[in-house]
Amino acid sequence: MLAALLAASIAAAPVLSLSESELDTRIAEAHKLPFSARIDALSRLFVGVPYTDLPLGDGDSGPEPGPLFRTDGVDCQTYVETVLAMANATGLDQAKAVLTDIRYADGKPSFQTRNHFTEAQWLPANARKGYLRDAVPALDKRAPAETLTLAKSEWTQIPALKRLASANIPDGKYQVRYLPLEEAGKRSKSIAPGTIVMVVREYDPGRVVRISHMGFVLSTDAGLVVRHASTGKERAVLDEPFDAFLQRQTEYKKWKVVGVALARPLEARSRVSRIKTASR
Repeated sequence: MLAALLAASIAAAPVLSLSESELDTRIAEAHKLPFSARIDALSRLFVGVPYTDLPLGDGDSGPEPGPLFRTDGVDCQTYVETVLAMANATGLDQAKAVLTDIRYADGKPSFQTRNHFTEAQWLPANARKGYLRDAVPALDKRAPAETLTLAKSEWTQIPALKRLASANIPDGKYQVRYLPLEEAGKRSKSIAPGTIVMVVREYDPGRVVRISHMGFVLSTDAGLVVRHASTGKERAVLDEPFDAFLQRQTEYKKWKVVGVALARPLEARSRVSRIKTASR
């Protein structure tokens, strides 16, 4: 039954057939909606877009050159970033500029200043810039936290992280508050539509990171879903029932999932207005 629901959710993605001028119009039209409705409308355009490893780069130079903006392939984080940028923009050119601001500490593309670690860079940087805020305390003031400890001399010894050795990643301890999976299920009706949900895993010295996946929680005609770029057999952006998403997290044995972190996307008008002025 679940497989059939997931398959039905990944018909051809509307965004794949849109020209740049048509996408510009869709972004402008969405801007007339309340912010959470923009997240829903714009994220829905991507349902069916293929999951792509490392879909974005840092422009034409550096160790990972590649496009700064694309809509024909996403991973879980670039999907969230792209939708968040589009929801904060009045058109496509502005969305591209906002996406760069979300992805880079100083708003200028480079491998060194990209927000590589979700816990240590992406979340705190975008909270400071006004793009999101921690949504867990409003749901449970006593929610537990996991701590990511970064020491360059240690994490650069992990094969999967060696590629980040030249990046400007600070040493330190970074907390992520989360709802345990059972608690998240109990409080699901209180999660605001459009909220970013992130999978939080237990400490593993061979992996270091604590957040391994993200997507949006949305209310649809089929009920509450997680709209995310799935790495499963579908390898595409899809809608997954929220309860099924939580249940699936309990099935990971080699790297246990302890719960989900939640971040509320915000309309960062002040920040975006400065980006627009700077780009004139």
